[in-house]
Amino acid sequence: MEKAEERTSERTSSRWIDLTRPLCEGIPVYPGDPLFQARPFAEHTTDGFRGTRWAFGSHTGTHLDAPFHYFVDGETLDSFSVDFFVGDAAVLDLRSTVGVGSERFAAPRRVGRPVLIEPSDLEPFEPIFDAVPFVFLRVGWAERFGRADFYNAFPSLTPETADWLADFPKLRILGLETPSLVAFPTDGLNVADVSSPTSAASAADRLRSFDPEFLPDAFPTEPPSSSLETKFSEENGTDGAVAADADAEPGAPLADAEFCADAECHRILLGRRPPILLLEGLVSLERLPAFAPPSEPGERVDFDAAKTFETVVFPLLIERSDGCPARVATRLRSVAAPGAQR
Repeated sequence: MEKAEERTSERTSSRWIDLTRPLCEGIPVYPGDPLFQARPFAEHTTDGFRGTRWAFGSHTGTHLDAPFHYFVDGETLDSFSVDFFVGDAAVLDLRSTVGVGSERFAAPRRVGRPVLIEPSDLEPFEPIFDAVPFVFLRVGWAERFGRADFYNAFPSLTPETADWLADFPKLRILGLETPSLVAFPTDGLNVADVSSPTSAASAADRLRSFDPEFLPDAFPTEPPSSSLETKFSEENGTDGAVAADADAEPGAPLADAEFCADAECHRILLGRRPPILLLEGLVSLERLPAFAPPSEPGERVDFDAAKTFETVVFPLLIERSDGCPARVATRLRSVAAPGAQR
């Protein structure tokens, strides 16, 4: 993982900044999701060229969620125009209020509960939500990637906050450093005790550190005996997906989706018309200028166009995709120092 982070830095130019986490074998995935696999189907030594077969879940690494993720008749990523994925973006620096190191973050985390991002935490930033189509929330979580607790008790939205966000007609992509909108609680677990870095550990060791309830049955170290396409279909039930969609009530959420705060927040934002797509797993937000909370309660943060940046969020063009890894890059408008605060 350390080499991957070095490559991320190398991909960043003086004006363009890459906000994408590289995909590679061993990358941690959301507990229960398929593991990323790369297997050669042709080699230079035997075939004269190199070809690679990839297998991965649609929500691996830095990725976009589409309405189809939670709604059987929801839009798929391939249904959106290219223009939808290009626009101005802004970073909101929430580290001092709900992010890593804040007082509110520390207390509930000791008992395995996430700190909640309430509407009041975002209300000072209303002028920004009114001005740009992409808003990214920085809470300091990307730096914790590779730790045993990365998927537990991260700063989380509430359904009330999702409702509040849905009222901004210009917002079309909400970006997060966290792996999802709402963390699974881990009651009774002092997550501070499992926060040691695991970047030097093997992928298998890293996976074993997760909650066993959400782990795959085994970590594949060798190519499966059957084809990856068959294995992927068997694990994810894709063979019956089309038939299930045809029988579903239009507009109804997936019947087997667990109804919890995370699902509710996804449904509120993805179910808006037009939808707010969710960009999860962002990195390198610290390289960008950001809007900080006001110094006094009740104040609003003034919009400053110099702190915004051109952004492209391009997922792979795959038919009927509920989500997909995306390449995300931003271009600074000025020479303002990255990370500059209000």
